[in-house]
Amino acid sequence: MSEIEERRLFNTYQRYGIKLVRGKGARVWDTLGKEYVDFMAGFGVGILGHGHPDVVKAIEDQLESIFICHGSIYNESRERFLEELFRVVPSHLSRAFMSNSGAEANELALKLARKYTGRKGFVAFTGAYHGKTAGALSVTYSQKYREGFEPLLGPVKFLKYGDSQALDGVDFNEAAAVIVEPIQGESGIIVPPDDFLPRLQEKAHAAGSLLIVDEVQSGMGRTGKWWAHQNWKIEPDVMTGGKGIGGGVPMGVTVATENVAQVLKVGEHSSTMGGNPLASAAGAATIRAVSGLLGEVEGKGREIMDGISKINSPLVREVRGRGLMIAVDLKVRFKDVLLQAMSNGLIPLYSGLTVIRFLPPYVINSADIRDAVEIFSRSIQEIEKKMSV
Repeated sequence: MSEIEERRLFNTYQRYGIKLVRGKGARVWDTLGKEYVDFMAGFGVGILGHGHPDVVKAIEDQLESIFICHGSIYNESRERFLEELFRVVPSHLSRAFMSNSGAEANELALKLARKYTGRKGFVAFTGAYHGKTAGALSVTYSQKYREGFEPLLGPVKFLKYGDSQALDGVDFNEAAAVIVEPIQGESGIIVPPDDFLPRLQEKAHAAGSLLIVDEVQSGMGRTGKWWAHQNWKIEPDVMTGGKGIGGGVPMGVTVATENVAQVLKVGEHSSTMGGNPLASAAGAATIRAVSGLLGEVEGKGREIMDGISKINSPLVREVRGRGLMIAVDLKVRFKDVLLQAMSNGLIPLYSGLTVIRFLPPYVINSADIRDAVEIFSRSIQEIEKKMSV
């Protein structure tokens, strides 16, 4: 526990009783020297784990040259990041705006849609999570996040995620855009049926609405492809990224087609820190490093899922996911299992009321996976015994 954090920070996080002071790869250590396998990775931010040498060197080199440069002035570090980004971004997307987070990236996406179409409304989905800033919150589904802050941006129509038939009963003609996660993260790693995203794209474009794909959590290689929507071969008009794109340094990015990007005029959108040279250097190094790991993501994900699936416990309902985006849906509330896993040396995430979520770094090795599966299995068994007493 940190007395000063408890006393001085807003009380907006569910905090756990460990204080981390060091990390390397997929392992972290607390103030007592206890070691943990980190399958939280900063809520999916640490796609290269802790202290990746390429990212560290890129940051150190940039610190020695220049690390403050506003977007109104050209910068070599920003150029190098954009070269790397557009090497892996779908080729029909040609322009980018650099910000500091996924929520900021989504804010711009919504602004672009309104400016481009002249419409006000949006279509989003049950279970959607796009951020907690005012615009992003407007298309986030959970009432627990929205309550107390309405009225928000609107009107927004929420449709059932993954239900292709539900798309037929909705008039998209009033929508500036449809915004969708190709795989829902905060709702518990929900993978849609194969016909859902292609059908959604068809309906949106037929009505003149933009298709915004939120890849903040699912992108940057998390599913084994650079962007999760590529699993379904769709082509968004706008795509957003964040979390891991800076390798741990705050960064968000909004990419769009040339026609959509051109609607913004000078001064209509900006970010004091967006495109910062330090973040740009980290981002370029991250993309290069992920390029060498991308082919391993699916296999490592299968290894984790296979190991968890072998746990013979009445507490486990389902194991699901894609690549290194994995959920264990429990038949009980997650809290006891999560705290037991942390006590035993594994740091996972959670979703909703019953889901334990894993977003491990791509650099995990067989020992990391073996230890994580063993700790989680033991934790499940220990909670099962406590419940039977």
